[in-house]
Amino acid sequence: MQKFCLGNDQDMNDRFAFAARFWGDSAVVCRAAKDRPGPVVEQQFGHFATWTQASAFAAKLNEGLGIDSFEARDIVTSSFLWADCVVRSAEALEAAHNYKTVRCDTLAAQGGFLLMQLALTLTFCRSARLSQRRKSHHTLLVAENVLRRARQFLASYDGHSPELEQIASQAAELDATLQDLSFLCCHDGWNTLEPAAA
Repeated sequence: MQKFCLGNDQDMNDRFAFAARFWGDSAVVCRAAKDRPGPVVEQQFGHFATWTQASAFAAKLNEGLGIDSFEARDIVTSSFLWADCVVRSAEALEAAHNYKTVRCDTLAAQGGFLLMQLALTLTFCRSARLSQRRKSHHTLLVAENVLRRARQFLASYDGHSPELEQIASQAAELDATLQDLSFLCCHDGWNTLEPAAA
């Protein structure tokens, strides 16, 4: 994340200069302080019909302050650069916030889908236990894949949330059910399956 750009510890008596800026169909005079975000529109001077008129007025103000055009340009440029830095810092904070929001939304969507998959797989495994049919072999393979996806999902998110705890609980229940079904398969003459890796 980009660090905040803050002005140095100078007091508010910093050098400042005036400059002309477009404002819609007219122009205004702005005040810019060196190494401070800005410039700021000086409403007390009103609107000018053209940028040239506003620029001439700003030049007279600067002349009254003893500031030549080169120094005025330096002060105004500095002010614009500091304003850009502040805007970029705010954008970086917003981007970080948006990333966190998207990550939370993604966790919720993926977690909800995985919870439904785990519940459905548990139901199929319990049905396979009762049916004792050869199709149960396929159910066990699917269940192992779902369990593997649940473990990968849990490993990819750190922290604690009710959704993660619920997924972990259902994954543990599915693992126990798979262990039990694998035992039944071995003793009832089904194809032997390796228990799901921990």
